[in-house]
Amino acid sequence: MSRPFQALTEVATRTVARLRAPDAPGRRPASAAVGIRTAAGQAVAVDGWAVLPGAGEPGTPMSRDLLLDVASVTKVAATTTLAMLLVDAGELDLDTPAARYLPALDRDVRRRITLEQLLTHTAGLQPWWPLYVEHTDRAAALAAAAGLPLAAEPGTTWCYSDLGLMLAGQVVETVTGLGLAEAFATMIAQPLGLTARYGPVPPSAAATSADSDAYEHAMVGTGTPYPVPYRPTDFAGWRAGPVRGAANDGNAAHALAGVSGHAGLFATVDDLLRLGSAVRGGEVVTDATLARFATPSRLHPEQAVGFRRTRLEEAGVTLLHHGGFTGTFFAVGLETELVVAGGAMRLHGTLGPIPAAGAFADTTGLLQSQQIQDHLLDAARTALELAAPTILEER
Repeated sequence: MSRPFQALTEVATRTVARLRAPDAPGRRPASAAVGIRTAAGQAVAVDGWAVLPGAGEPGTPMSRDLLLDVASVTKVAATTTLAMLLVDAGELDLDTPAARYLPALDRDVRRRITLEQLLTHTAGLQPWWPLYVEHTDRAAALAAAAGLPLAAEPGTTWCYSDLGLMLAGQVVETVTGLGLAEAFATMIAQPLGLTARYGPVPPSAAATSADSDAYEHAMVGTGTPYPVPYRPTDFAGWRAGPVRGAANDGNAAHALAGVSGHAGLFATVDDLLRLGSAVRGGEVVTDATLARFATPSRLHPEQAVGFRRTRLEEAGVTLLHHGGFTGTFFAVGLETELVVAGGAMRLHGTLGPIPAAGAFADTTGLLQSQQIQDHLLDAARTALELAAPTILEER
């Protein structure tokens, strides 16, 4: 084992341990996986359980080849990357009104919403809505997403929105003439040799992402953090037991047949490392297109097109990144070879089944997405320090 590889492996292993460190009763994530790729090499570490032991069952240890429900990492790994390919090929323009492709937006001020605004969360759309309460047909759910009252005038403010990426995914489908799952498979996964794909996937091929639908059940029941005019009893499809192989996200799973621009993708850590390296290295799009998508939004400098932006000043590296609600994270360095991917399945082994009628899961004390991001950014900084001699030699 070479010294750089051994050092990277140690960084990945330490980060996995930190992600699984929370020791409050019932709050330790069941599994974690971390991958790091730099000019000095690549390493992946995993720990924990893809399926926790219990009730006489032996459980399934976490392994490197298991697919993770990457949740909102779908927004960049699938939707944004597909948009980059289409822009690079001249088949799509970020400044074009989305209504050209989505007739449901061809009314009132929605006519002004551009694809870039959908991808930068500046389209004025609401952040979230449980579409599945009223719609379990995919076409009807997407039409409903386009027709919800706006939260703001398009182009006036930043508001992180699942709805915007749902519609951006639909734009990709219209332009390519393919379903989003097929577009991802033929335009990204197959050319790069990825096992990543949209679900549902065989449960045996994936890590468990959650104990149940308890988190969204509580969101609907308490109106936190987004007030909605529904009660949990308005929806009969709650999953009371573990979620494995199907999207954790309620809208993706219950309303959009598992395939959406905002969630639904499954990928291994190695898949994400390969994808990130290809995006940065020119295998997917030209440097000019990547630079265009890396441009910060004037309304929110930490937001690029699809990706979020973080500057590691001490390393002189800009990261394009995104997290996922299940506990995932994916980051790509611009100025030097760096990809970090993985996270912790923070909703498995921590929430339990949906409580009895009238009660809601206690969601306090969970490992938070920001904590996961911080741990992986620390790993990125350390990895860059280890890779510094190699980078200097290349220069």
